[in-house]
Amino acid sequence: MFNIVCAGKNSPQAILIRGIDNYDGPGKLSKALQLDKSFYGENLIDSNRIWIEESNIKAIYKTEPRIGIDYAPDEWRLKQWRYILVN
Repeated sequence: MFNIVCAGKNSPQAILIRGIDNYDGPGKLSKALQLDKSFYGENLIDSNRIWIEESNIKAIYKTEPRIGIDYAPDEWRLKQWRYILVN
């Protein structure tokens, strides 16, 4: 899986990258990007192996409800927190 944790310990804030172009699903995506267990805990602030870059590209996206959390109360299950790039 390709998760980017955005906060410190005991603050559950992260982004899960599930797919890019023809790689549907986090497992296939991680394989395509050659992300293995050695990246676990990698600090994106000072990593020489993986980083996030700024871009001038204007992302166009749509939002949908989260998936795979049918057990959650409607308040959380129905949040439009699934972002899908459309451009």
